[in-house]
Amino acid sequence: MRITCPKCMFQQDVPDDKIPEHAFRATCPKCKEKFQFRDLEEPQEFTLEDDFREDFGDSTEQDKGDSKPHREKSSREENNEESLWSKLEDLGGPREEPQREQAVQEESSASPWENLQQYGFFPGFFETVKRVMLAPGPFFRKMQPGGLGMPLGFFVLVSVIQVLATFLWNMTGMFPAAAEHGAPGMGIGMVGAGSALILLVYPLFMAAWLFIVSGVTHLFLMAFQAGRSGFEGTFRATAYGSAPMLLGVLPILGPFIGAVWSLVVTVMGYRYIHGTSYTRVILALIAPVMIVVLLATMMMGP
Repeated sequence: MRITCPKCMFQQDVPDDKIPEHAFRATCPKCKEKFQFRDLEEPQEFTLEDDFREDFGDSTEQDKGDSKPHREKSSREENNEESLWSKLEDLGGPREEPQREQAVQEESSASPWENLQQYGFFPGFFETVKRVMLAPGPFFRKMQPGGLGMPLGFFVLVSVIQVLATFLWNMTGMFPAAAEHGAPGMGIGMVGAGSALILLVYPLFMAAWLFIVSGVTHLFLMAFQAGRSGFEGTFRATAYGSAPMLLGVLPILGPFIGAVWSLVVTVMGYRYIHGTSYTRVILALIAPVMIVVLLATMMMGP
């Protein structure tokens, strides 16, 4: 049986023989939503010697006279009702080795950047960049709500590293922009002032830019019914999706490759965080572009 959470659309195939006969509700391991995944026949009459009732919702206060059997049955009912996806492995099949379970638990940390106590600042930063670039699906699929502060800091740090690298390449004359903005000799004299301006003003500008882009994108995601995890989900996908922009430190093709790569992983981020389809995400991203083009065409008019 394929069980699908109606809230976040998380899916998992569960063998029919592993599902308890009288279980009819499951708890999603991702969003913790409790839902009914199948309908059962009319509950039969059971004696007190029966292990549990067919309908977990039938235990009411009218059984108070038999308090001890009632508590025993209630405990059994709660165990059967509790998170099918997390309990089914216990109901049948071999248990994984403790070392394997520990490895899986450590791997489930989606963003090392949000666990700097364990990874450290720079290792956590670069490990997050590596996961976003090389395994964006698992990274965004495991991501849990955690606020806006850390994703914002990650995005700003990526942006500052990229722009400082571009600034240094311009100083060496690697990019044509260096020659267009003045004599090459002025670059060395402007290092201090330029770097200070970048470090003070640019992070504020990029932070504002992230909020604006995330807000507009989320509006269109909601318009296409693809924003189930709220603004925070869109914000986190946009922020961490900027990781490939670090390729901008490479001259010439680096910024272009980084931009394309970033777009791809960000689309994947929206898809997995919001539990939606690529079609809805792509339509939500194309829609504002089409609106801008249409408005520009109308303004230019005959």
